[in-house]
Amino acid sequence: MFIADLLTAFILTIIIMVPFYFLDRVGPWEGWIWFALLLFLFTWTGGAWVRPYGPASPGYTWLPFLFFGLFFALLLAAAVPPRPPRNRREAVRQARKANEAEEFTAVALGIFFWILLVGLILSLILRYAL
Repeated sequence: MFIADLLTAFILTIIIMVPFYFLDRVGPWEGWIWFALLLFLFTWTGGAWVRPYGPASPGYTWLPFLFFGLFFALLLAAAVPPRPPRNRREAVRQARKANEAEEFTAVALGIFFWILLVGLILSLILRYAL
């Protein structure tokens, strides 16, 4: 089950990532890597913990993996900041507003990211160890 779950999560992560990448909803290269890692871990964890349901392809159900992958991808894509402003006046206005809360937000999201990453990995370890 471990290898089948791993491959299913990996393949579905790639399939889910393609539209988000081409729609510029995952940020620059570094952001894309972290987005893909979190999406992969969440897809794998969600699919591994949920009772199998849906159609079975070669005796294996993949619908829980797809459901959790799409759910988390949409959730993360909604949290990505909007595209940069098009004119200078708008850029200056947004920069002033952003500087005020930027430091606090960066620290809070950094801590949340690492807690989420460790939690997903521990959840997978518990799933396959028990």
